Amino acid sequence: MNLSLITPKFPVVVKIGHAHAGMGKVKVDNHHDFQDIASVVAVTDCYSTTEPFIDGKYDIHIQKIGNQYKAFMRKSISNNWKANTGSAMLEQIAMTDRYKLWVDEVSQLFGGLDIVAVEGIHGKDGKEYIIEVNDSSMTLLGETQEEDRKLIAELVIQRMQQYCKPVTTISKTASTGALMHYAVNGKDPASGNTPGPKPPASPQMQQRQNQQDAQRQMNAMGHSGQHPQQQQPQQQQPMPLPQQSQRPVAPPQPSQQQTHSRPPMPTTTEQQQPATDDTMRNLRKTFAGIFGDM
Repeated sequence: MNLSLITPKFPVVVKIGHAHAGMGKVKVDNHHDFQDIASVVAVTDCYSTTEPFIDGKYDIHIQKIGNQYKAFMRKSISNNWKANTGSAMLEQIAMTDRYKLWVDEVSQLFGGLDIVAVEGIHGKDGKEYIIEVNDSSMTLLGETQEEDRKLIAELVIQRMQQYCKPVTTISKTASTGALMHYAVNGKDPASGNTPGPKPPASPQMQQRQNQQDAQRQMNAMGHSGQHPQQQQPQQQQPMPLPQQSQRPVAPPQPSQQQTHSRPPMPTTTEQQQPATDDTMRNLRKTFAGIFGDM
């Protein structure tokens, strides 16, 4: 039985866990170093990945915030294989159609991201490789960091106004103001209609109402233990006459001839007496009709 050992192509880069800014990344040049790093990963609770090593000339950082696109080039000046570790030179470069296509395609792959960044490496062989994609957790670079923060804040506010619409509520102050408006102006705030006056009652309805009132009085006297015939009807107060004017007008003084020829004018008490007699007569007829039916 023949056994063969499959050896990966070295050098390789081993990434341990989810880390940023060059942390948790180790360059392995041969299989001996690979076994050592494998024993280190075995005692950790993190996952690990292995990828081919790319001898890069500089790193590429492409970002998209809303409709704003920017591209940066980062080159190590400390001879470190990781350009984001140690001393590095950062420069903003022109945004090409190739870089814009990268960002737009990545945004569409994840449902249309408004904030996204693509990390790449420009190798010494002249090829460009995409090694990482970030969403809103991307790192802001260069002298435009403050401008990028403002763009992110404006984008978040715009999306909140678009998708988080406020719920319309009627406050207590508004309802109180509507009631006061109705009380003062006599109009419904919602419809603007003014309640009309009640129509005057007809004589038949007025007589029926009087009979109902008398029936209620008789029922009340029956509950109190008194016989209807023993209860004397209460005298109804005389109906007040309409007030002609607040200021009384003195009657003209008659001459001697008019005094002897005309009878004296009746006083107010004498004018109210016929109205009282008519009211009592109507009340007696009402009671007579009720007692006769009983």
